Amino acid sequence: MRLLVAGTGSGCGKTTASLLLMACLKRRGLDVAPYKAGPDYIDPGFHRRVTGRASYNLDTWLMRESEIKRLLGRKADISVIEGVMGYYDGLDALEMRSSTWELARMTKTPVILVADASGGAASVAATVKGFQTLREDSGICGVLVNRASGDRHYALIERAIGEYTGLDCVGCLTKQAALTLRSRHLGLVTARETPDLMQRIDEAAPLAESTLRLDKILSLASKAPETEKTAENKSLRRRDGYRLGVALDEAFHFYYDANLEALKNLGMELIFFSPLRDGALPENLNGLYIGGGYPEVYAETLEKNASMRKSVKTALENGLRCYAECGGLMYLGQSIDGRPMCGALPLKSRMTEKLQRFGYVTVRDRTGLTFPAHEFHRAVTEATEEIGCAYEITKASDPNRKWTCGYEKHNTLAAFAHVYFAGRPDVIERFWP
Repeated sequence: MRLLVAGTGSGCGKTTASLLLMACLKRRGLDVAPYKAGPDYIDPGFHRRVTGRASYNLDTWLMRESEIKRLLGRKADISVIEGVMGYYDGLDALEMRSSTWELARMTKTPVILVADASGGAASVAATVKGFQTLREDSGICGVLVNRASGDRHYALIERAIGEYTGLDCVGCLTKQAALTLRSRHLGLVTARETPDLMQRIDEAAPLAESTLRLDKILSLASKAPETEKTAENKSLRRRDGYRLGVALDEAFHFYYDANLEALKNLGMELIFFSPLRDGALPENLNGLYIGGGYPEVYAETLEKNASMRKSVKTALENGLRCYAECGGLMYLGQSIDGRPMCGALPLKSRMTEKLQRFGYVTVRDRTGLTFPAHEFHRAVTEATEEIGCAYEITKASDPNRKWTCGYEKHNTLAAFAHVYFAGRPDVIERFWP
């Protein structure tokens, strides 16, 4: 069984709806496999907390179709995919490339549309009607009404949706069942920073169970065809005995689960460490991986941990292979908003009030390697001395927009671009040869 929870737009409540649906299915004793459409790092962390299983990203820009279907093929009683942005929003407004709709069509997954009921009744039906008819192959088979004020409000909307669209409503979530998830400049505050998440889920789930039509939802999910079986890539070079240090704490945790699993499947031993709390890098490392996160939020603590910063700089100057993304790039530089960092790269970072880069890109590496990626950051960097760039980056939605990134020094490669490299042996070889 498989289901995709889509939204009419960002902020309509699809994350809350997805989490409570997963929780209700778990309470029924079902093994729930969670997924997230698009490149987001934060929602999968919430999914993992609720279901107890890794949440894989499914992204039609970053990933090959065979990889998406491979990930969808894992065993579970039901798979629940949370959409991204509005259902049809992607690289463009006409072909809808890299949208939640494209993922639903590719995987033949039934779609439940989350519609915000706040301040509306028949107008909610009009919104649903627009989503249903914009594409003949919309794939929408049901509607979940979110933020209903009560039974009477929901009944009005359910009747209007049935009359004007012919779609069934699969229940509602009332304003009383809402989960208030805090946000910051790059999205929600993470699950790692929400210690009372499960307490709040446990309080909201019983109410959600009473207002959601779970039997109807399961019936719709049962209509999904079985995922085509795809073989794993066997061409990847084994890395048995390779000790890879991976930064993991509140400041650095933007990693795709499938990326980490791909490295482990090659035989790498992932040695997790905390730049916030540990005094030095783990011993006897063959390589280093520092992902993105929120180093700017924890800059004061990172600054105070001078022994770790020195350990990282010394290791990289001595030739340790390192690949870093976004927040990891900022940490390896000289400073973030004036606070000293590792100093392994001659770069200063500062935060700005708006997004500097946002969206899908294509990276062409100096070696000729080309691969898709995603950028999403408010930081800018300034080089304090000449440093070469390995990447030429092209905006996916506007090929005329190009820039350089991918700073290299010694055996360190650091860039703002986030890369999905599971199943891409050439990219893994580039980062950790």
